[in-house]
Amino acid sequence: MSIMSGKRNGSKKDIAPAVSRQIDENLKRLYTDTTSEELPKSLTDLLEALRQQDAQKKAGKQ
Repeated sequence: MSIMSGKRNGSKKDIAPAVSRQIDENLKRLYTDTTSEELPKSLTDLLEALRQQDAQKKAGKQ
């Protein structure tokens, strides 16, 4: 069984349906796994510092 029809235009219909489904499932799984990970501490620290800086600027303008 050939995965590709021999054409090189990159069309989805050139990929076997089972392979296309597997690619879709793997991409969804990767996205779900990635979005459920917690942010690194260094990034959360940076976000907190930016929030504090923003709050200080807003307090100074009032």
